[in-house]
Formats: sequence, C-alpha cells, structure tokens
Amino acid sequence: MKNFLTKNNKKLSYKKIGNGSPIIFLHGITSSSNTWNSIYEDISKIRTIYMIDFRGHGFSDHFNSYKWDELSEDITLFIEEKIDSPVDILGHSLGACIASKVAETSPENIRSLILEDPPLFHHSRVGIEGISKRFKYNLSLAKSYNSKEEILKKFKENSKLVNVKNLEDIALNLSKLDHKVLEQTIDGSALRYFKPKKIIKNIKNINTLLLVGNEKKTGEVIIKKEVDFIKENIKNLSIKNFDCGHNIHEEKTKEYKEIVISFLQ
Repeated sequence: MKNFLTKNNKKLSYKKIGNGSPIIFLHGITSSSNTWNSIYEDISKIRTIYMIDFRGHGFSDHFNSYKWDELSEDITLFIEEKIDSPVDILGHSLGACIASKVAETSPENIRSLILEDPPLFHHSRVGIEGISKRFKYNLSLAKSYNSKEEILKKFKENSKLVNVKNLEDIALNLSKLDHKVLEQTIDGSALRYFKPKKIIKNIKNINTLLLVGNEKKTGEVIIKKEVDFIKENIKNLSIKNFDCGHNIHEEKTKEYKEIVISFLQ
C-alpha cells in the first residue's frame, strides 16, 4: 500500500510494512522501492520497514531540482514527521550516499547505517564524460517514452540486456522517472554541495555496515582506495565484500539478507 509525505505541495511516496524498530530503505538512481521486493519480507519480521521513492522516482512527484542535499533533507523530514524516533537506514547506490549525508547532518536520528556499494566519489573520479556514458541509454529512454510497455519493447530489442534480471521493474521505473534526475546527475549540478570526504569524516559513533561489490563487475562504482578512506574514518565500521556487480541485493540475495539481518540484530 502506498502512503505519501507532502513537501512543498508535492508528494513523496512510501510503503510501510512489518513489525519492530523502524528501518528506512533507500533505492538507487533510476530505481524505486520495488527494488527491495526480493528482500523486504524476511527483514519485515524483525523491523518496521519504510521503503521510500525519492523525488522524481517511482510514485513520488517530479520536482524542479534533484540536488543530493535536497534528497537528504527529504529523508530527514520524513524521519521527523512520519517516525519521530531514531532509525536504521539501508541505502543502495544513490540511497547509500543520501543515507550517509543524513547521518552527517542529523546523527541524532540515526541508529545504524547499511551502505550498499555507495558511489560517493564516482562522479569526481570519472567526470561528466564517464557519468554520461554510464547513464546515456537510460536517459534516452526516460526522455523518449513514458510507458512501461514501450521501454520493455526497446529492452527486448537490445541483445546486451538478454540476461538482465527484472527488466519489467526496470522498464516501469524508467517510465516514471523524471529525466531531469539523470540530466542533473550527469552535469554534476545534483552533487554541487555534496562533499563526500567531509561527510565520511563527520559520521561518528554510528554503527555502519559497508557492502561492496567486485569493482571490475560494478564498473568501479567504488574502488579500493575509497573503501580504505571510509575504513580509516568511520570508527564503528564493518565491511563485507561480494563477488558480484553493483546490485548486490539482487545478485546475492540470500547472503545479503543473512548479513543484513545479523547486523540489525
């Protein structure tokens, strides 16, 4: 069941399920709360889960601006208005970056962090050209089509996607995505005030689990030097490496759930 938080006369969509202490799930860029379909059921047995669609994604409204600082403010507002107690946050990719920013700016709201393959330094390392190369196909689809069926048809015509899982979910997400999300990410304006080194250095006394894919298979979303920097600066940190790509929760679902549940308990 979809619920909504209103901000500036616009709606942010979320799903709520489960029993126990609250945990927020934050998806990656171009995705939505449906990315958690394979894992939420088991975790909902020990936690009340809030699965949020970022602005411009899923069933949330489109906004004019998609700065990462603004996405972080959305989540802080959500915690204060809908939960009003400290929470755990599990974030994948963009969601992990936003989770880390929330932990820096309002640590009193955060009990623990689970960061799945966070691209904290990726844009500054590969630049506009590298980010554009990564997202140009999805951007072209999001700009050209607004129906799941049309995008799914294009996917099926693309031989490179023959082995990709969850194509229907991906097509649905792209059909609802505001293409400005990708435009502002590619040109860097979305990250203008996002300072990852400062954020990591300011995360203190928060138990953190960092989940990292194989950098060759993820396209170097996060690399060893960056993992080492996080390790040097976050005191209460555990790291788990996976031999898979960027979507660890979809590629290594069973192991992922076991590790997350063990950490939360």
